[in-house]
Amino acid sequence: MKKNKVGIVGLGPVGSILGAYLVRSGLKVYGVELAETRVEQVNRDGFLIRGFAELEERPEGCFSSLAELSEVEDLEVVFICTKTWALPDLMPVFADLKWPENMRVVAAMNGIGPEDLVGEYISKDRVCRGVINYAGNQKADGQTTMNWFHPPNLLGPASEREPERMGEVATMLTQAGLTTLSVTHYEMKKAAFFKTVLNSALNALCAAHGLTMARAMHLRHTRRMARVLLREGLRVAALVGYNYGEDALDRCVEYLEGGGDHYPSMWFDLKERRPTEIEFINGKIVKIGHMFQGVDVGHNTFFTSAIVTQEIRNGTRDDDDIPEYLIDS
Repeated sequence: MKKNKVGIVGLGPVGSILGAYLVRSGLKVYGVELAETRVEQVNRDGFLIRGFAELEERPEGCFSSLAELSEVEDLEVVFICTKTWALPDLMPVFADLKWPENMRVVAAMNGIGPEDLVGEYISKDRVCRGVINYAGNQKADGQTTMNWFHPPNLLGPASEREPERMGEVATMLTQAGLTTLSVTHYEMKKAAFFKTVLNSALNALCAAHGLTMARAMHLRHTRRMARVLLREGLRVAALVGYNYGEDALDRCVEYLEGGGDHYPSMWFDLKERRPTEIEFINGKIVKIGHMFQGVDVGHNTFFTSAIVTQEIRNGTRDDDDIPEYLIDS
């Protein structure tokens, strides 16, 4: 990367971990976070990472607006690490600003299709999707716990045409210590769907029941429910052309068994009265499943409904803001 300048929008666990690794590798990192307290924390203390990695790294600066980031000259790449639900508000602002012509944008978030949302506002030929295979949690004081990293991360183009320097971005992440492979558009879509199926099995289930992932996989009835959710997701994936092999269900269960004794991000979102990504995970599986006749996505429907109800109860969703796929049978 010629100028070694990187922007990160969203400094929750994913963005903070990414930022710490990139700063440690010698890159100039600039962050954006709308929460003023988080901006103050990062400018004062830097990125404080504990757990899987122990890092204390200070970026070049942290801003409270995209406009300030756009004034940084020669940005090579901007990673968008917000929650997926934030994109409809974020991207119109992003698109109205002037960015370097050859700058790449990486949608590094959960769910099915965030790169398509980003691509509605800027040319898809400039957009990559990052399938991130590490996770963490963040405390109120800004300290971030990195719970695990199952390399590699994947980086793929949002369109059939590979953006220039996409391979360089993957190499940059690998050299920083976050091993990342550059893959095709199809491989990226397939991997993103698989990760969404994995997330669908425990994220909503644990959030709804107040269980850690390890606890949910230990109790026989919730473990069985996770398997059913996986089975539904894998069936929908197969219908859209993604086949992960005959042992896919067993591999998914084995993966989830290593999840650790911590709560998923959706549990923290509900606890802190924030919106969740339910519509891009379980909800997306339900929505796609309804495109085909005779496909049972009943368990995903139940947990999508449960989390949507909790969002209404928390005041982060209006009473009449109910996804159509939860109403229409």
